[in-house]
Amino acid sequence: MYYIISKIELDGTDSLKYSDYATTESDEVAIQVNEDYDATLGKFLAENRTKLNIGEASVSTFFETTSFVYEARTQVDNVDDLNLLSITEFNQL
Repeated sequence: MYYIISKIELDGTDSLKYSDYATTESDEVAIQVNEDYDATLGKFLAENRTKLNIGEASVSTFFETTSFVYEARTQVDNVDDLNLLSITEFNQL
């Protein structure tokens, strides 16, 4: 089983752009990636959910200090055709 690591960036003012960036077979790397996401963008989105929905806040605020974050939620059986980086350690990102 492989995890696809997505790179999440700001696209425009209020949209997020998800791009497949790398793969990993390591549960530990995927957990680290997702814990980092949860502590950064995930936390921002959770804390500002209502304000974001009614237009009182913008996701661009988060990206003023952070260029991008990663997330590893998608699992696949085969990555041969994807032509993505293969990550074995979190610090390779």
